[in-house]
Amino acid sequence: MIGFEWALEGKRPGSYDEYGLLEWSDGRLGREVFDKLRHRYTAGTAGDLPQVTIGTARIGENGQISHYLVLAIRQWSGHRDFANRKIAYTRWFYVPYEQLVDRPVSYTALYTAFAALPLEPRPPLTVAVPPYDPEAMAPGPDTFSAAALLLNGRPVCVVGADTVPMIERLRFADTVAALLPYGTRTRFTAATWTSSTSEHSIKLSFARYAPEGAQTVVWGRAADSVLGQTPSKLCHQFYTRSDVPAAEMIARLARQTEPLSIEKDRPKVLQLVELSGSAAPEPEPEPDRSPPGPPPAQPTGSAEPTVAYRNGAGSPFIEALADALPYAADVGAAVEDLARSGTTPTARQHLQRVLLKRNCFRSVIGPRSDATRLYARLVDAAFPAEEMRSQSSQHRQSSQDVADALICSPDTPDAVRHRLASLLGTPAAEHRRTWWPPGRRVRLALILTGTAALAAVAVVAVFLTLGDAGETPQESLSPPPLAVAVQAPADQRYAAEAFAERLRRDGYAPAVETIDPATVTPPVGKPAVTIAYDLDVLESVSGGRHSGKDVREDLRQRGLSELADLPVTSSDVLLVREGVKPQRFLDQPGEGDDVLIRNTIGEEQLRALTDHGLQLATAPAQNIARRLAERSADAAIVPENVSAVEGYQRVAPRDLPLPQRRLVVLVNREADEPMRQDLLQVIRAPDFGLAPQGDPILAAQALVDRIAPLVEKTVVEPTSTAEPAGKASLLWILFFVVVVLAFVAVVLLMWRPSRLDDRISRHRR
Repeated sequence: MIGFEWALEGKRPGSYDEYGLLEWSDGRLGREVFDKLRHRYTAGTAGDLPQVTIGTARIGENGQISHYLVLAIRQWSGHRDFANRKIAYTRWFYVPYEQLVDRPVSYTALYTAFAALPLEPRPPLTVAVPPYDPEAMAPGPDTFSAAALLLNGRPVCVVGADTVPMIERLRFADTVAALLPYGTRTRFTAATWTSSTSEHSIKLSFARYAPEGAQTVVWGRAADSVLGQTPSKLCHQFYTRSDVPAAEMIARLARQTEPLSIEKDRPKVLQLVELSGSAAPEPEPEPDRSPPGPPPAQPTGSAEPTVAYRNGAGSPFIEALADALPYAADVGAAVEDLARSGTTPTARQHLQRVLLKRNCFRSVIGPRSDATRLYARLVDAAFPAEEMRSQSSQHRQSSQDVADALICSPDTPDAVRHRLASLLGTPAAEHRRTWWPPGRRVRLALILTGTAALAAVAVVAVFLTLGDAGETPQESLSPPPLAVAVQAPADQRYAAEAFAERLRRDGYAPAVETIDPATVTPPVGKPAVTIAYDLDVLESVSGGRHSGKDVREDLRQRGLSELADLPVTSSDVLLVREGVKPQRFLDQPGEGDDVLIRNTIGEEQLRALTDHGLQLATAPAQNIARRLAERSADAAIVPENVSAVEGYQRVAPRDLPLPQRRLVVLVNREADEPMRQDLLQVIRAPDFGLAPQGDPILAAQALVDRIAPLVEKTVVEPTSTAEPAGKASLLWILFFVVVVLAFVAVVLLMWRPSRLDDRISRHRR
């Protein structure tokens, strides 16, 4: 059960009065308090009721501050005034925040419980409210944006929700509040509807149009402006990059019940939001080691948690404030924001590192007339006097180390150095590290370091000298062999392998490729040798329209040149379908007795065949091959290498002038002169034109062995020179001594200077 106080605002039916308080509870709060609060949260009259306004109150009693959560429900009364205007009642409910510290509740649950009460509740003034349920919250991009924008210190207005039911808007405000530490509810204000023209101080509101100066969030959508300022950007990143589910994050924030202000305590709010989204376990509050004493007059709240940052390099918020300070229009205000960020021991450690790393912003603050005051503000915030002088503080040693570094740094302003020295209780001059003239230990370290360096140089020289003796010179690295493509039809594998073997023995890297005789496409960009029939070449360079013309110019345009003719020829073959007499096509052929022939044959050869009495029909080679496979052609003239077609017989009349095909060797322009000479050497071999017996690769190797036998290279084995065992042992002993001396020198040299000179750290004795 939760206790509350209440007040009813409105006017009597049929009256001429203005709106005012009609009834109120007789408790701790009086009429003056109720009347003051209702004027503070005036948001205009909405046509669609009920509407809910969320507010806060701070009441001072006997030197103590009490926080209240305020919930106002505005609804129609069912009555009218003298002008026949509908009268609206506003029911005000006040809940002491101290009741919610151990038992948090949501605004939606409070509204549901209070709305069910009569207009004038009677004692006992208690109501049953369901406990806080983080699982019921469903934050989305709009709630994340609204919660993050509140950190910028300006009101947030949600637009585009005119048709959204009031209870959904209340849940929206409830979710936004849940994304902040629960203690911010002592300063959190919201309204499910406000007039766009009314002046109010409500932080989160709904309206048709956002008022001037407010940050806008569109219902159901993320706000781009959330990335425009550092606080909202950081907070939004903490939400969207959380390591834990949203429900767990909200549950952690609900346990942060210390009263906080979103604006004044912004650094701590950001730290708590970041901590709630971290996968690390929540830290325990720091124990109070101070001696017992009388209770303070003001409530101090819960102990500050030590924030475990996910970014080990520092606090993102403090780093962002430090980045913005050099560009701030008001440097004094920027320094104050940075100083106020050191609210916890961990935050103060980050602030100390920022001052050390950035030389206390000397270039920005130093030229100002109030530099001494600004430096003092930063030093007092980063190094509190009670923490620096406390013997029990666990952060004291770390803070003193940073203070020492600042005092000894030549880039630290004198005002900062003197103020830190006064905190440590010693003059600033005693904290300066004087390296020259060096002390006895420093001189000893320098002597040992120099000795070790000379010994190391001597050992390296000995090793290099001994290593060079007997070492064989390394062979120079030769470039990789030049790749060469050797192309040939399948029936000319022997010639291709002979060319490849000869080129390989001359240092090239040939690769044999089998090509289609009907499509000759020599590669471009690397040396290539192509073996092909002349008719195929003519077809490639002139599309079959050669008719005996010289195609050497066409070859040159394609980067090719004819290297030689091979003593190999091949005649075309006349195929006649089985069951058909060949004389039908040879002796006075009639209609339909056409003989198919490729359309790449020259006109002179076609004329010779027609003069012999053949009736020809030209067609592409692919069509002829297809018709032969389908057995739909009666007769055809084809190359010999494709004449083995099932269902057809070969006819070879002696006097028939069938086309002759000549084998040629082509090279492209990338082929150099030594390569051409190697190929000509193979072509001129006496038995190159003879058909080999057996494996063509072995036959090609045997041919090249006869014209260019292999010459075996003499390999000189390097002689090893073994070092004497005694000399190697001496070197290892010398090396070990050098390592030991170097280690001792480094230890002495790296010893903290504050411990080499007793004058440096006198304040620690």
